Amino acid sequence: MKLTSRQRAVDINRLSPFLIRAPFWFTLVMWSLLPSTKVPWLEIESIPINLRDIINIAVAFFYLLVPAINNRPIKYCSKGWHYYLPLVMIFLLGYAALSCEWSGLHNRDLLPMLYTLIVAASAFLLGYNVINKRSPEAIHQFLWSFTVYIAAVSLLYSATSFLSLGLGGEGDDTASEFGIKRVKGPLYEASTGYFLIVPALAFSLQEILKSPKDRILKAGVLFSLMLTLFGMGSRAGLLVFFLFFLLVILFLKNKKQAMIALSLMLVITTLAGLLFFSKAKTDRLQSLEDDTRGNTYSASLQIIQNRDDSINFFGSGYGSYWPWYIPDVEGARETDQYFDLVWNPYAQILYHPHSTFLLLIVELGIPGLFYFLFLWGILGRLLLGNLWGAEFPIFNCGIFASGVSMFFDFFIFKGPQLNTMWWIYFFGALALNATGGKSPKSSKNDISPKGENEK
Repeated sequence: MKLTSRQRAVDINRLSPFLIRAPFWFTLVMWSLLPSTKVPWLEIESIPINLRDIINIAVAFFYLLVPAINNRPIKYCSKGWHYYLPLVMIFLLGYAALSCEWSGLHNRDLLPMLYTLIVAASAFLLGYNVINKRSPEAIHQFLWSFTVYIAAVSLLYSATSFLSLGLGGEGDDTASEFGIKRVKGPLYEASTGYFLIVPALAFSLQEILKSPKDRILKAGVLFSLMLTLFGMGSRAGLLVFFLFFLLVILFLKNKKQAMIALSLMLVITTLAGLLFFSKAKTDRLQSLEDDTRGNTYSASLQIIQNRDDSINFFGSGYGSYWPWYIPDVEGARETDQYFDLVWNPYAQILYHPHSTFLLLIVELGIPGLFYFLFLWGILGRLLLGNLWGAEFPIFNCGIFASGVSMFFDFFIFKGPQLNTMWWIYFFGALALNATGGKSPKSSKNDISPKGENEK
């Protein structure tokens, strides 16, 4: 039986949303379940490139060009909901690329460092467009599905660590100081995974309080994420979580809701802590000392204080002090081969700054500082919006708390998969606050197909 042209059009319309969504979910599954040892490396123009990053770039390009995932993408419903951060981000990355002209990079590092800017741009664009091309109604449901997936994968990682299943492959064995291997996986490292886990945890807690539906599932998601946060053994992660806890106390307008949220967090935290630390040890978490990071931070500030004002204004150039890509690929963290990669008269410094803020002000100068202040202006507005009755106040607190980690860890430029997922939560929070998670009234900007609104 032959289909008419109209029937074929209907079938295509039904299939196209799946085809548009599928690349993201397929890529996310690959990121989270395919061990890094199984991901091939390619060499392009003498740059060692991980296939995972190539896919990141390709999927970002796909969502940049693809039509809207839904019929009414948010960009047509709330002009400027993203505060024009994409334009500022393009400016920053363009300036970083231009600054390589005076950064003094060796030929071996120049192309790899320019490549890191392409990867950073792909992470940002993918996170932005996954949200930007959805309708306001669809964003909330997407973020919940995204959070459930992250919780399920994190539970798998935690089980691998807690039960010593050996599914994580080779890597950092910290059993001597933590009792078990710290929780990590292909999706995130033990030292940086909290950058994703805290926003996910905040969103799941928000969901529990927002709707009584499926509360057992939501509580399970929250417990899984809390268990993972403990299991990573990250002191920075626990500090960020504690900050999130304080922000909920201080910036929730509805104090009854705040007390319920805090009580629930205390119960979940206690249960997760008792379970995990029945096997793990707390020795690693009892001290915040880290001499290598401290030396890097101290040396960075002395560099700024002791150089010309013109250099402080324009920056010393991207990669001038931290040409980190090649050392990172060659495993500097395991071998310490590049511990004193860049000599300076103040102290030995790590091969990357362990702080997004330091890289921006040392290597990119005033333009880098402008970007950081602009980003923090948006984060601050999210948080202060809670005082005026924001629809998702707990989620806002989680995004703000996770953003603080940019002062003492290195994100945005390094770790494209983790950055992509944080940008998804970041833009998701902006979108939900702009629309309240609901579709605005129909207007002349509504691009729904003719007749859809009448259905």
